Formats: sequence, structure tokens, C-alpha cells
Amino acid sequence: RREGMEEGIRKGIEQGIAKGIEQGIEKGIEKGIKKGIEKGKEEAALNALQKWLDIETIADITGIAVERIEELN
Repeated sequence: RREGMEEGIRKGIEQGIAKGIEQGIEKGIEKGIKKGIEKGKEEAALNALQKWLDIETIADITGIAVERIEELN
């Protein structure tokens, strides 16, 4: 009886750790994708600035705030 309870607790802990790791990986991937998208938008904004596109148009196209584009410039 006691051994069964200990085994149940051990399995529960293992499953909890595995689930936590899985969720951590998923969050990390999500965060990485978002960061990559933002980096791509910023690169596009920089390219547009080099082509003399106005900041407001770049902001409309990329969704980046005017202030952030000004910082990039």
C-alpha cells in the first residue's frame, strides 16, 4: 500500500516535470517566432528607409510604431 502510494507520487512528479518542460519549450518556440517576425519587420523598415520611403508609410506597412522606426533610423 505504501509502496503504491510512493510509486504514484513519483510518477506524478515525473509527469509534472515532463509537462512543465513541454510547456517551457512551447513558450520558448512561440517567443522565438515572435522575435524573428519583429526582427524581419525591422529589417524591412530599415530597407524602406534606405529607399527614402516616409516613416508613416513604413509604419502603416510594417505595423511598427513611428517612434520605433525613428529609433532605427
